[in-house]
Amino acid sequence: MIRMSLALLLIATLTACKSSPEPATAQPAAEATVLPGTDGSDPGQPAPPIVVTDAEAEHRTAPSGKAQIIKLATGKNAFLGKLEMAGGGKVPVHRDATEEYIYILEGSGVMTIDGKTFDVGPNTAIYMPANAEVSFEGGPDKLVALQVFAGPEPAAKYDAWSQKPSGE
Repeated sequence: MIRMSLALLLIATLTACKSSPEPATAQPAAEATVLPGTDGSDPGQPAPPIVVTDAEAEHRTAPSGKAQIIKLATGKNAFLGKLEMAGGGKVPVHRDATEEYIYILEGSGVMTIDGKTFDVGPNTAIYMPANAEVSFEGGPDKLVALQVFAGPEPAAKYDAWSQKPSGE
């Protein structure tokens, strides 16, 4: 009985190994042809994979000229951007319909979430629940941060910002 079980296990393992797909080979970012926000896919299908550098991504500048967003990736369930703000920049009180995450790479400031203030700086991660009341006041130096919306809808606000040619 034990030999028969081991034989069946061996056959199942060998069969699974033979049907495994070939390993993927890495492709350089330059071969990516789909840019964030332009996938044009069927709404019922998952968005195609995207590989993009800062230089290739869509850049948008705030009307004030003091902030820019680099749209790194927009999928069906999330948005990833690189946010840059001039020293002393401010984000007015607002609410977003989805959770938001910020990871500060450079710069500092004061983040207010639902009336509580936090001093933030490099290597600080920030989580904002959906519909939280948030605002931000930047410190004296340029702020650079990664921004994630758990749902791409709030990132639509950046569509009103001026588009710059990629790589500028």
